[in-house]
Amino acid sequence: MEHIELDTLDVRPKEGNDPDMAKYPLSGNDSEVVLDDDSTAVEDAFQEHYVKIDYEGGSGFSLKKLWRFVGPGLLVSQALLDPGNIESDISQADTSGYKLLWLLLVAHIICIFVQSLAARLGVISGRHLAQHIRLQYPRPFATVMWLLSELAIIGADIQEVIGTATALHILTSMPIWAGVVITAVDSFLFLYIQRLGVRVTELVFGLMVTILAVCFWVEMIMIKPDAKELIKGMVIPRIPQGSIVQAVGIIGCVLMPHNLYLHSALVGSRKLDRRPEARVGAIREAMRYFRIETSISLMYAYLINMAVVVVFCKAFDVLRASGTPYVASLADGATVLSTVLGRGSKYVYAVGLLAIGQSTTMSGTLAGQYVTEGFWNMAVKPWQRVLITRGVSLVPALIVALSASSHMDLLSEIINVIQAVVLSFTIIPLLKLQATVEVVGPEFVFGRVARGAAAMLTLAIVALNAYMVVSVIPLHSPGMYVAMVAVLLVYLGVLSYTALFPLRCTWRQQAWIDRAPSYIRLLFARRSVSGYSPPPDVSSPIEPDGEGATHIPDFR
Repeated sequence: MEHIELDTLDVRPKEGNDPDMAKYPLSGNDSEVVLDDDSTAVEDAFQEHYVKIDYEGGSGFSLKKLWRFVGPGLLVSQALLDPGNIESDISQADTSGYKLLWLLLVAHIICIFVQSLAARLGVISGRHLAQHIRLQYPRPFATVMWLLSELAIIGADIQEVIGTATALHILTSMPIWAGVVITAVDSFLFLYIQRLGVRVTELVFGLMVTILAVCFWVEMIMIKPDAKELIKGMVIPRIPQGSIVQAVGIIGCVLMPHNLYLHSALVGSRKLDRRPEARVGAIREAMRYFRIETSISLMYAYLINMAVVVVFCKAFDVLRASGTPYVASLADGATVLSTVLGRGSKYVYAVGLLAIGQSTTMSGTLAGQYVTEGFWNMAVKPWQRVLITRGVSLVPALIVALSASSHMDLLSEIINVIQAVVLSFTIIPLLKLQATVEVVGPEFVFGRVARGAAAMLTLAIVALNAYMVVSVIPLHSPGMYVAMVAVLLVYLGVLSYTALFPLRCTWRQQAWIDRAPSYIRLLFARRSVSGYSPPPDVSSPIEPDGEGATHIPDFR
């Protein structure tokens, strides 16, 4: 691990590029951050520590080198284990038992694929997803995307704050509202952890996930689940009658839109060898190790989620057999476990919930930093970001804490719908950028098979999320049917715009939209009101320089 003083950095953008982008230089030769050792790395105003990765020319797999890449996936796995997901696991155990464990596994596998693509974009281009959307799409569209992303982050933050406050209530009997206030304030502890460096930060997050894992694995051993039903649930695809909405919700809870922004940015903490002769090999090696690290981290998260489902499946079976009434919720989970396993089990449950609640509030703050600075090309100090997110999320969290517990279910449902909508709008640019040679270069652009797979994945996710959105609309009158149709039309219209909009880096190329009427071209920013066409400074995007390396110019 190497410490880099920001004062020694010399940011030298090429002539003609947007001067603001000096804050967010490309990896490679476009705009380099020159370090004190004359090498280059992706600069991040919130990270003063980098892990330097030496490229050894196509050497075989190395556990030692893999360890240097371990970290970003662990931070990303937090979102799959947040209090909202734990509550979803408890609900799944109550309504479907073991029968949807296979779908939970499939959702994690899809998440591995999508998160690997997010990491891939950051490694290749040196910019994270929020920066790419700002550069390649019109400002009004980027602003709407930023607002939706902030809503998704704040929604997840509310669940995390309330989950942590619930854990404090179980451990200390303090009121939920007091726990909410304490959780909102103690998030500033994260600022100190960040100052200790990226590896220490990653170690802290990994420790928090491990605490949650140990807590639920211990309880799973204590409760002695039905091994036969557990294995059947994991390998036999089946959806119980009346559980379709629950099944769609499982996928929605695992695929989190702000995780895509976060992962594409976190990979920038690894300083690769970007010299022309080593660049392609170093990037391919980094993508391979990040893919392995992401797979291990997210499968680790699956085993924890599976343990939560299994523990509560067995507990609910015991309570049903004895005729004991129970409530399947996050807040009542401690009561359920203490009834079945004894008083000490509720404290084990609370410790795990407290650990993951704290870590997810921290990772959500980090995701918010990248989203804000990426969409607005502005550096937001970490303490300012914590103050903003906590201030915005504190009010609705306090309202829920002071109201009846049943309101948490409604709030979670609204948050899940917001997450589903934002995910659809986020995954399309992620896949589209990597199918564009001007963004990732000819060495890494998607081929036909990859494009087909990406298109199928996008359609599947959009369809599932559309179903989730429609399923929460109460169809009690003809007016509600009209509202449902209107919502679907707007949803599909904006998605079509996102998919069909020609990225700015391709504006020198002739597109189908150039043959459309002027008002259509104006909608896609291909022609302004005054008749101005694509900007003249957008040159041919892939230009080999004198040394044969690939230069990707700025498409601001």
